Amino acid sequence: MTDARELVERFNAAWVRGDLAAVSTCLADDVTYRPNAWDGPAPTVRGRDAVTAAFADQLGPGESPVLGPVWAAGERVVCEWAWAPAEDGTVLCGLDVYRVHDGRIVAKDVYGKITTGS
Repeated sequence: MTDARELVERFNAAWVRGDLAAVSTCLADDVTYRPNAWDGPAPTVRGRDAVTAAFADQLGPGESPVLGPVWAAGERVVCEWAWAPAEDGTVLCGLDVYRVHDGRIVAKDVYGKITTGS
């Protein structure tokens, strides 16, 4: 069985490379994605195909958050992230909270906030 931390680190590496196929292979068929509600209500996305489609324009090289350390306790995994500071000095940072089961990500919940520094 794949270690939960190792799985999320592999997921993150594929995310940074922009490898959507590799990202998708880390997801369970019935995965649930709950994005942060940056601009209003954010609907929950369910199922590997729908979640993969939601990720398609978010990953890869270019403008994206810097992924930080990954912590795991059993099937729960947390990863920090932060965007580069905006012109006004604010920083969008947060956590991705994953649940892993049978070697696949079954849930990814995103929590973020805007701070006045890192």
